[in-house]
Amino acid sequence: MSPKMIDSILLKHLTKKYILKNFIPDNSFINLLGVRFIKENDSYISILPFRPDLIGNFEIQTLHGGVTLSLLEVTAFLQIQMRLRKNSENEKEKVFFETLNTTAINIVDIQVDYLRPGLAFDSFAMAKVNRLGRRFASVSVIAWQKDYKKIFAQATIRFQIL
Repeated sequence: MSPKMIDSILLKHLTKKYILKNFIPDNSFINLLGVRFIKENDSYISILPFRPDLIGNFEIQTLHGGVTLSLLEVTAFLQIQMRLRKNSENEKEKVFFETLNTTAINIVDIQVDYLRPGLAFDSFAMAKVNRLGRRFASVSVIAWQKDYKKIFAQATIRFQIL
């Protein structure tokens, strides 16, 4: 990722130029976490604004591992949904984001690597679709905080598409 792209992501976050405010609007868990989304080139970046209630270890002020995993999952799910939407539009089917069936994707397997503690800062995550077939998809996700080069967690998530 180029420094220009990183600056653009930070600028959008600081100016609160979020998109997809209605992403899974009935999902209270995502609303509870407060995850926001921005678009940069063809990637969707998830942003988890820091809040004290997301702390898992109060002694060293680190994010709870479940919060980190949730950020990775939501980011992967968003990237799959948007790729499916893009494929549908390419096939001349008109699909509206609000009408996507969010229950048609199930997680089959998750492999998470916690590389370093997530500290008490805003967290960012970006996903890349490795493979998207008719029935299965594989997505890689990375999460960072202040410095994009210092990834604090990464995951490979496999989905079943129903």
